[in-house]
Amino acid sequence: MIIGSMSLWESQSTFEHKIIVSAIKELNTILKQNPAAGRIEINGDQIYATIMEFETKPIQDQLAEKHELYIDVHYLIEGEETIGWFALRDDAATAKPYDSEQDYALYEPSADELLLQLKPGMYAVFFPNDIHRPGMGQQTKTKKAVVKIHVDLFKS
Repeated sequence: MIIGSMSLWESQSTFEHKIIVSAIKELNTILKQNPAAGRIEINGDQIYATIMEFETKPIQDQLAEKHELYIDVHYLIEGEETIGWFALRDDAATAKPYDSEQDYALYEPSADELLLQLKPGMYAVFFPNDIHRPGMGQQTKTKKAVVKIHVDLFKS
């Protein structure tokens, strides 16, 4: 998992993988257009962004998720959001087994979960071994972008 602020991205990007750097560069281009909610193609199913507008949920109402085929880059545009994070372990309590067509499994929150408080301009990157619980907060109207990066792009 990586967490940061777009205001520091220029200096931090030199330490990141070139695929993540490319995806965030594309995200910055998209954000300049003040996009409406929906899917935005970047590189077909290899890299794409989804702009979401929603009301955050109370912490007790949200399950955690994990993906195997995609790395997620969550970027908060407006509002506030709490995202829970914990590493995948053998004893993680599965609420819904992995669905390969939808690329996700759901998990019960973990006792050692870390709560990340995102403010506008912040991003978090979640890898396949990162279980994350997005969309939590004080029922605040939120707008965010999630960039999906296919894991195959990291194999070359």
